Amino acid sequence: MKATGTLDFQNDIRTVFTVSELTEGIGLAIEGAFPGFLHVEGEVSNLKESSSGHAYFTLKDSSSQIRGVFFRGQRRNDRFLPRDGDQVLATGRLTLYRPRGEYQIVVHAMEPAGIGKFFLEFRRVQHKLQEEGLLRADRKRPLPSYPFKIALVTSLKGAVVWDFLRIAESRNPSVSIVILPVRVQGEGAVEDIVDALTQRIPRLEALDAVVIARGGGSIEDLWPFNSERLARTILSCPVPVVSAVGHETNVTIADLVSDLRVATPSEAAEKLVPHSGELQRRIKGAFDRLTHVLLNELRKENLRYFRARDRLFLWPHQIVSCHQRRERSEGRLISIVERKNHAFSMERQEIHQRLEQTVFHLLRQKRAFLEKTASRIKTPYALYVLKRERQESLKGRLQANIARVFSVSSRSREGVQERLVKSMSNRLEEFRSIHRKLTERLQAATPFSALEKGFAILFHAHDRTLVSPARLPHSGEILLARIPGFEIGLEVRSVETWTGDGR
Repeated sequence: MKATGTLDFQNDIRTVFTVSELTEGIGLAIEGAFPGFLHVEGEVSNLKESSSGHAYFTLKDSSSQIRGVFFRGQRRNDRFLPRDGDQVLATGRLTLYRPRGEYQIVVHAMEPAGIGKFFLEFRRVQHKLQEEGLLRADRKRPLPSYPFKIALVTSLKGAVVWDFLRIAESRNPSVSIVILPVRVQGEGAVEDIVDALTQRIPRLEALDAVVIARGGGSIEDLWPFNSERLARTILSCPVPVVSAVGHETNVTIADLVSDLRVATPSEAAEKLVPHSGELQRRIKGAFDRLTHVLLNELRKENLRYFRARDRLFLWPHQIVSCHQRRERSEGRLISIVERKNHAFSMERQEIHQRLEQTVFHLLRQKRAFLEKTASRIKTPYALYVLKRERQESLKGRLQANIARVFSVSSRSREGVQERLVKSMSNRLEEFRSIHRKLTERLQAATPFSALEKGFAILFHAHDRTLVSPARLPHSGEILLARIPGFEIGLEVRSVETWTGDGR
C-alpha cells in the first residue's frame, strides 16, 4: 500500500506497511500538525560542523531533546553561531528526516535566548506607536538655534556627563547645563527617567531642550529605553528631546520617538550648543549689514534735506518772478482795455456826429419843402380871385398839412434819438462782453490757472524748467510736480508716446 496524503490508521490487522510507508505517514502527520515556522528555546549540545558548512546540534531542556540542523545557506544570513551549553532561540520548520526516521528542526535563524523576547517586545511597541502615527518625521520638533539652558538626564556614573560638559564648555561657556541624575539601567530606571521628564523638567524656567544620554551596553542594559511608558513621556515633553543612548548600532524606542537621535553624548553637545565663534561671526555680519543699511538711509535723508533746502531758498525768487509776470500781464491787460475803451469812445462820438448831421439834413429838407410850398402859396392874387372861398379852404388845408408835417418830424426825431441811445447801449454792452471774454481768456492762458482744475505742472528738478514736448524727461530723472500748496518729487520709470486715441 502506497501512502498518499493522510493515512488511514483505522486499518485491518492484515494490512502490512513497509518501513518507508510508515515513516512517510509519520512525517506527514508531524509536518501537518506543526505547519510554518516554530520558535524553540533550549540549550545547545553536541554541536558539530561538517566540511560542507552545515551545523548539526541537539536542543534540550531539563527533560527532552530534539535534533537540529543549521544549513550553510541559512548561516550566511545569521552572524550568530552558538557553542555547546548556550541557551538559544531557534526559528525554523519541524520536519522528519526519512532515512533515519528522526524528527528534527531545520533552523532558519538563531539568536541567544532572552534577546528574542526583547526583540519581539521591541517590535510590538514600535508597531503600536507607528500605528498611532507617533513616529512620523513631520511630528518631530526643530531644535532651538540658540539655546540658553539645556537639561541633561543621565547617570552621574561614567564619562557621559564629563564628555557632554567638556564639549559644551569648549563650544559656548554661556550655555547653562542642568544635570538631572537618574538610573539608566536595571530596575527603577524607567521610573527615574519618567519622573525627571514629568516632575523636574517642568520646574525649570526658560528651558530650551532636554538630552537623554547613556553609554553603550547590552540589550538588557539598554532595555529601559524601549519602554512604551518612557516613549509616551518623551512625546509629551514640552521642549525638544535629543536621544543619545548607546552607540550607532544600538537603536531604541527612545531614539525613534525623540526629536533628534545622535550616536553619542558628545555629538548631542555638538548638535545643540552653537559655537561661540560662529555666533560672533553671525553677529558681526548682522551688525555690518545693519550699519550698511543705516548709512544708506542716512545718505538718502541727507540728500532729501539738501534738496528741500535748495527748494526753500529758490521759493522767494520764484515768488518775485511770478509777481513780476503777473504785474506785466495786468499791465498788458489794462493797456488793451484802455485802447478798446478809447476806440469805443471815438466810435461813439463819430456815430453821434453822423446822427446829428442826418437829423439836421432832414430838417433842412423839410424846411426847404415848406418854404417852397409857402412860396407857391404866395403866387399872384389873380390866380385865386375866381373863388375866394376856395383859397380860404386851400389855406386852411395847407396850414393843417404844415402842422401835421411838423408833428411827424418831431416824432421821427424822438424815435431816431431813442434808437440811437438803444444802439449805443447795445454796442457798449457788446464791448463790455468782449472785454470780459478777453479778460477770461487772458486769465485762462496763464499756466497757473490749470492748477485750480486739478492739473499739475512738471519741472525738471536739476534746473527747474518746465517739462514740454521739446524737452521730454528721460528714464531715471527726478521731476517736481507742483499742485496748489504742494510740490512733489517724482522719479521717471519710463517715457511712452501717447497718440491721443487711447493707444
